[in-house]
Amino acid sequence: MKSNLFILALGILFFQSCSSFYFRANYKQANDLIYSTSRLQTKPFLKAHMQNGDVFILNKNWNIDSTQTFISGYGTQYDFNRKKIEEGSFYIIISNVALFETNNELINPEALNVGILSTVAVINVAINLFCIAQPKACYGSCPTFYLNENDNFHYADAEGFSNAIVPSMEYSDIDALKIVKPIGNEFNITMKNEALETHYVNDVKLYAFPVNENEFVFHTPENKFYLCQNIYNLTKAIGSEGDITALLTNPDINERFSLSDNKNLNSKEELFFNFNNVSDINNLGFILNFRQTLMTTYLFYNSMGYMGNEFGDLFLKLEKDSTLKKKFDATTQLLGGIDLYTFNEKTKNWDLENTYNETGPIAINKQLIALKQKNYTSTVKIKLVLNKGFWRIDFAGLTNIDKEVSPTILGPTSLLKNGKPNVETFTTINNDNKYIISKPGNEFKFGFKLPSVDTKYALFLYSKGYYMEWMRKDWLKDKNLPKLRQMVYKPNRFLKREAKNYKKYESQMESIFWNSKIDTKSFSLYEK
Repeated sequence: MKSNLFILALGILFFQSCSSFYFRANYKQANDLIYSTSRLQTKPFLKAHMQNGDVFILNKNWNIDSTQTFISGYGTQYDFNRKKIEEGSFYIIISNVALFETNNELINPEALNVGILSTVAVINVAINLFCIAQPKACYGSCPTFYLNENDNFHYADAEGFSNAIVPSMEYSDIDALKIVKPIGNEFNITMKNEALETHYVNDVKLYAFPVNENEFVFHTPENKFYLCQNIYNLTKAIGSEGDITALLTNPDINERFSLSDNKNLNSKEELFFNFNNVSDINNLGFILNFRQTLMTTYLFYNSMGYMGNEFGDLFLKLEKDSTLKKKFDATTQLLGGIDLYTFNEKTKNWDLENTYNETGPIAINKQLIALKQKNYTSTVKIKLVLNKGFWRIDFAGLTNIDKEVSPTILGPTSLLKNGKPNVETFTTINNDNKYIISKPGNEFKFGFKLPSVDTKYALFLYSKGYYMEWMRKDWLKDKNLPKLRQMVYKPNRFLKREAKNYKKYESQMESIFWNSKIDTKSFSLYEK
């Protein structure tokens, strides 16, 4: 990301009066004041975190100039150590800003190359009653993609870049869609923002692989693609609860999952699979359809709450500090992925093959691991080792790998924003240096042209970008910087101590989460 790309973080408006606020020499006191009242629309402010470490807090008279290059306003400037430098009128060059917090929505942020981090309290969103009762269980997601634009049920067809929570963590994500033979050669997919977040989408493409009857293409954790033949179904699957074969035989969204350990969230379990009568034991690959539970959502929302009214300062530190960036999700790293083992009939040992690990509780991932071990009989034995309460599994199967293949990569040929053509947005998605900015309630329908009308294609969605989670008013009361440090630097201890608290949410999180999705057809930033 370019150094002058910055995030507009919509913070929460809470200060009592201009006079008492702007003559404060102490930055902490000033910050506490702007986050201390619920008069959301009467005292707008803008907080600018500069690239050099200074911070400006401007009052309601701030304005963006007509050239979109600087912001002017009256307020207070603090240095890197948060000591007051001066109070007065300022002209702030936008390219020198690293991050913004504000409670006042900006018009046309795309023209500014500005991102938006917001809170419920700032824009006075009428949130679902479920969220009010359990704010840590509310729906959150990166961009969700639907083959059927009217499908707003529990499951999306794809979910983009779930780990990219600041600009410098941007990455690309690939999700399997399905095998289609299109009517004509047109293919459409709709991207939605169904959560209280802002998404910055740099690229959306379609990967297409021509296939014949009884051929499949699978995607690996290393982003390779294999053309495969034959699907061998499970003969038997055993978990701690007993026989789970019926749950995993078909990809029917009837998933197997377990509940967490009430003494330690970092607690492993094992699943055992048998595949009998495998007719061809050469070049085998193991197919798994899986996604995460809401444990990662809970942990991330906890970290946001622990930041409290310092979330802007801490997100900027996360953006700038590469060491902290590596450690920030230490709890999720400790929980780990799904380790795949095969039983070696020659040595009578379990051999580690590889690991599935894809973040996100929304869309089901469909991935393949090419098996290295060759000492099979007609019965192939598989073991999965995974964290209790952390993964949901929909399907497990074996296949024969024919060869590695490369996709035909297709860019969008049309784009609708909220149901209407938008030339500016279409130009943006085809420019590697620009971003579509998607606010809550936005929908973007991407159209693609497939190479042939007479061919079946295995399709995959490629998306690239990052997103910014909005701070919630109800999270601010949980500010606890020592607990945040424990999450980052002593994750094992944190996961043990947090186990009982998570159990209070676990039984009802699913219901609350899915019932608090934003209806993109009717959502408004402001209460009506």
